[in-house]
Amino acid sequence: MKRVALFILYTLLFFGALLFFTPKENLYYFAEEQLKSQGVIIGYEEVIDHGFSLEIRHAQLYVQKIKSAEIGSATFTVFGLFNTVSVSNVLLDKTFEQFFPPLIQRIDIRQNVLSPFRVDADATGDFGKAEAHVDLLKHSVNVLLKPSRLMLTHYKSTLGNLQKTKEGDYRYEYKF
Repeated sequence: MKRVALFILYTLLFFGALLFFTPKENLYYFAEEQLKSQGVIIGYEEVIDHGFSLEIRHAQLYVQKIKSAEIGSATFTVFGLFNTVSVSNVLLDKTFEQFFPPLIQRIDIRQNVLSPFRVDADATGDFGKAEAHVDLLKHSVNVLLKPSRLMLTHYKSTLGNLQKTKEGDYRYEYKF
């Protein structure tokens, strides 16, 4: 029994050390290079390794060479079994203001080993609250938006592109 307990302890310590000492900054820059081929560029960021997580501060997001957003901070926590990304203080570029409120306070993205092909996300901002589910096998995205008063009064044209539910929420479905 003692040997089994020691084996489990050593295994947990090994995986903990592996996660702690993984070169997360290098993995981030590799992912950034992969995004460039898709036309997504993240620039002017400050990258900080916190041991078990990686934090990105003050990043600017460009899509197809167009400035799209400024990101206050993003924290990546990768444990293999349960992975999260928390993004806060996203300010969309002024070109999007006619379609969407510019400030997104928080976005939380989760993925776990029990459903590896499903990614869940929650977001809150001036637009209200949104829940998103991405199914990588079915190549589908489902978003449920609970709009704020600001969204209902100033962004009716955007809401017109979404399906209204019986509860008064708005649904968006997309296949990729």
